[in-house]
Amino acid sequence: MTTPQNFSGQNLRGRSFKGQELVGADFSGADIRGANFTDANLTKANFTGAKAGLQRRQVIILVIASLLMSLLSGVLSAVAGFWIAAIFTSNDYGVVAGIISLIPVAVFFVVTIRKGFLAGLGALGVAVVLAVAGALGVAGAGAGALGVAVGVAGAVALALAVATT
Repeated sequence: MTTPQNFSGQNLRGRSFKGQELVGADFSGADIRGANFTDANLTKANFTGAKAGLQRRQVIILVIASLLMSLLSGVLSAVAGFWIAAIFTSNDYGVVAGIISLIPVAVFFVVTIRKGFLAGLGALGVAVVLAVAGALGVAGAGAGALGVAVGVAGAVALALAVATT
């Protein structure tokens, strides 16, 4: 039987212990921020007083990514809100644009609630492409195709939402 390893009080930031046998290892008081313990055997390991978490650069990257995603979310919400509010205008094209904008948002929410965020993003991508194609069809063919474009976009969005449930 091997003697347990002693890492107490050491700086082990970012070190990889991937797949290692660390049965009974002593990490007490060690700085293990960013250390990788994937598939390591940590049976009876001692982590008393160890500093754990992310390294500073990882925290900075996550904060920047969160801010960018928040900014993107706000911009997209504002754009979608503007077009959905256009439903209540008297302009026929404003109503069409609002309905076409509402379909991808509704599909995203339904699929996200039922199947999770990643499935919702996939459904949102498909719904946006179909809504844009419908909008371009309405713009190119005139008001006669309005009912067809909205109907097709709605039917596809509904079918997609039902198919993913």
